[in-house]
Amino acid sequence: GEDETDALEAIDDYFTRILWPHSFVITVDTTIVAMTFVVVVDGRHYIDPVATDASYKGRGLGSRLVVESLRSLAAAGVDEVGATITDGNVPSERLFTRLGFVRVGAW
Repeated sequence: GEDETDALEAIDDYFTRILWPHSFVITVDTTIVAMTFVVVVDGRHYIDPVATDASYKGRGLGSRLVVESLRSLAAAGVDEVGATITDGNVPSERLFTRLGFVRVGAW
């Protein structure tokens, strides 16, 4: 339902919310193959997104990055972190459940 201008504004807004010190990437040569961002929305910290290149899935890279983000946030005194997961994204649901997250509702 957005036009191009609205979409670009939403992207710009999203990038202002990223906490770069708690967001991580894994590279192979100079190519990003996995990443996780931490954003703040209404004063709450969320891991959004976790993304892994299809050819690197199943190697634990997403888990590694989420754990690194959680460690970084804990060291900064953040004791509550949410995750944004698209309904039906079973691999992400499994990842976050394995790390102790509990579903509390929709975004």
